[in-house]
Amino acid sequence: MIRNLKVLGLALGAVLALGALTASAAMAVPQFTASTYPAQVTGSNTKGSEVFTTEAGKVECDSHFLSTSQAAASSTLTVAPKYSNCDAFFLSATVDTEGCTYVFHATELVSAGVYKHHVDVVCPAGQSIKIVAGGGQCNAEIKGQTGLTSVKTTNLAGGTVTVQPEVTKVAYTVTKDGFGCPFNGTGNKTDGTYTGDVVVSRVGGGSVSVSGS
Repeated sequence: MIRNLKVLGLALGAVLALGALTASAAMAVPQFTASTYPAQVTGSNTKGSEVFTTEAGKVECDSHFLSTSQAAASSTLTVAPKYSNCDAFFLSATVDTEGCTYVFHATELVSAGVYKHHVDVVCPAGQSIKIVAGGGQCNAEIKGQTGLTSVKTTNLAGGTVTVQPEVTKVAYTVTKDGFGCPFNGTGNKTDGTYTGDVVVSRVGGGSVSVSGS
C-alpha cells in the first residue's frame, strides 16, 4: 500500500511530480511552483519500487498518485494515492485509502536541486488507509498523522524528479492477527517505515519546480 505508500507513499510518494528543482535565496521557505496554473502532478510505480514495512513484513503494490489542482506557488503539495495488485506480509492483499491523502511540506534545501520534505497522512473523519491480507486474516490500518520524516527529492534532466521516501516511525494499528498472520498480536504499533524511489512528472507537461532555501 504504502509501498508505493511505496505512508505511506506515499511514495510518498510520489508526491512531488515536480519538474526541474531550483534554489532561490530570495525565498526563506521552499515552495512548489509551476510555469503555469492551475498545475497538477502525477506519479506511477510498479510493485517493489515503494515499500511500507511493518513488524510482519513488507506491503508492496502498483501505485498511482495524483495531486490536487494547485492554483499558486505553495510550500505544500497534496496527493491522492491509489494502490492495486498488492502483496502484504507474503500474502495477497488489498489497500484501500478511503479518501486519505498525503500532504508534503517542503522544508529544507540540502544541496543544489535536492530538497527534503516532511509528510502528513490526512484522512476524512472516521477513515484510514486499510490493509487487508490473507483473505481478511491479517489486517492493519494507518490513521491520520503529521510530521513524518523525511522525503528527499532530486532534480533530473528533462524536467522530472526522483522522490525518495525515507520515512520512519509510521504509526499503524493491527486490527486482526488471524491464522497465518505474522504480526505479534493486535494493537497500536509505531515501527512502520516507508522507503522507495519514484520518478514523477507534471500532468500535461510544463515546468514544475521547488524553489527556496
